[in-house]
Amino acid sequence: MKNLLKNFILTPLASRPVSLLASQFLNSHTPIFLVHQLVHDEDGYGITLHHLRKCLGYLVKNGHHFISLEDAISAIKNNTLLPKKSVVFTMDDGYMEQATIVAPIFLEFNCPITFFIISDVLDQKLWPWDAKVSWLISNSPKSQLTINFDDETLHLDISSTEKKHHARHRVRDYIKETSAEEVDYNLNKLALAAGISIPDTAPELYKAANWDIVRDLENKGVRFAPHSKTHRILSKMQATTARLEIEHSWKRLNEELHNPLNVFCYPTGRQFDFGPREIGILKENNFIGAVSTIPGFIRTNKKHHHKLYSLPRLALPDNMPDFIQYCSWIESIRGTP
Repeated sequence: MKNLLKNFILTPLASRPVSLLASQFLNSHTPIFLVHQLVHDEDGYGITLHHLRKCLGYLVKNGHHFISLEDAISAIKNNTLLPKKSVVFTMDDGYMEQATIVAPIFLEFNCPITFFIISDVLDQKLWPWDAKVSWLISNSPKSQLTINFDDETLHLDISSTEKKHHARHRVRDYIKETSAEEVDYNLNKLALAAGISIPDTAPELYKAANWDIVRDLENKGVRFAPHSKTHRILSKMQATTARLEIEHSWKRLNEELHNPLNVFCYPTGRQFDFGPREIGILKENNFIGAVSTIPGFIRTNKKHHHKLYSLPRLALPDNMPDFIQYCSWIESIRGTP
């Protein structure tokens, strides 16, 4: 009911005539949307192919402009204006499903997308630690978990899809605050509590794409950029390890691809997951920018030059009212950073 009411109010406000009038008085803002995985029965959360098509179709129908991340960064650097109602799309990680199902939809709509990939995932060396958290909680035969971490014990109810969703977030949030060296140790604690073992190779849901598929997508217009070597949080690492995470991932993309984009995507991307040390390494390696998961919008003016290495992004909403709002002039008057 809430979404229906919101949609009823937003649809006329976001229409072309009203948007055109509003654009004469308000500074434009550009959302950078982040796409992860599709919704699955074992999870129950995410976006569907139907919803993604609906979002892209809405943008085309209502006169929005698809802009590449590279062009958005160039506009910020050069203090030039993007077209009104511009929208940018990105996708993180490097899963097979993303490469073979999701990316082709963006190509179908002639929508530029930047695909950030974890190099060790593409090299078939690992599957991400946060995916392992999701898999363990989703596949545990138990309905209640007691996880005895060294400094905290978590009691988690996983008796329903919704409760599993909240449990995954609690465990991920805990592990995010530990050192990078403790990640595997804590994953083993979770596995012990869940009563199952972590597979050596990624289950089908988390199967990685491969370099041949990625090269084919690059030839069709998808841009690829580095999302670290192992997807562990850089600020929780020693300086030499953080440098390796950035430089190795960039090296692998340059070895495998024709024209990778020199924009970095911080693992998990929160405000304290990176800092001046990481930004300095990026600048040393001639990166032109970096994206975070800090919520917000980009604006092409000098005040936002300092955000080139912490560009804000928004997770693609799983409902149309929120999506329409993020893409509309309404966000400009809300004072969203």
